[in-house]
Amino acid sequence: MRRSLWALVRGEAAVLARTPWALLTAVALPFAVWLLVMLFIGSSFPGMEFGAMPGVRVVDRMVAELAVTVAVFAGIVVVTLHVARARACGMARWLRRTPMRDGSYFAAQVIVAGGLVVVSVAVFAAVMSAIYGAPAGWRPLSFAGTLVVVCYCAFSVGLLLGGLRMPQSAARVAAPMIFVVLFVTSGMGVPREGWRQVAPWLYEITTVNPLAQLADFVFDAAYLGKPSATWPAVVALTVAALVVNAGTRRAFDWSGRLEPST
Repeated sequence: MRRSLWALVRGEAAVLARTPWALLTAVALPFAVWLLVMLFIGSSFPGMEFGAMPGVRVVDRMVAELAVTVAVFAGIVVVTLHVARARACGMARWLRRTPMRDGSYFAAQVIVAGGLVVVSVAVFAAVMSAIYGAPAGWRPLSFAGTLVVVCYCAFSVGLLLGGLRMPQSAARVAAPMIFVVLFVTSGMGVPREGWRQVAPWLYEITTVNPLAQLADFVFDAAYLGKPSATWPAVVALTVAALVVNAGTRRAFDWSGRLEPST
């Protein structure tokens, strides 16, 4: 069973390697936000410290927020579209006829998407540390552990959306739209505290945005060494992800619609 799982992982990784938009977007997204921040706010802004958080720089907060953003992108967009594509071309139905278990297929999607997140976050964090210096009080284990929670929640949503009885063409529209709405209303990768004075209405939205709440969860654990005020929301999201996973196998449409691939 392990051999079939890793064979499927290699196959999914090969598909991802032939999907340049996913690789480019996931890796380039943090750098694009960083460049836009410097363009519209100023090149010195990322290196500035928060007034209420001595020793914490804007770039430290950005690394956490953009790591969470990439994880959510990989789950909601990459996983959703890959699973929807497998259904549309009949691959999911073919895999259903093999001895492979459902869990192996889902695990392969998670491993490949997780690898994409690791590469993107590692490259961005390394570049930011090279430019601005390593953050003070960095807790890599807490960062990795809380990011795993984010990935679990995001990948659970992606597996469910991709497995629903939704045409591939609809998934191509729905998944990116969901991500864009979450990203914009979370503060667009900029530390959400900065919107309190500039756009109070947006700051109020960030207080209930799931992506922003997950970003606070990762940042506070990795940089401040304490649970964030949003931890109850994160617990609720994790429980919801558990429920979603329990229902994913029942809701998953293995039949495939054999849509023409474009």
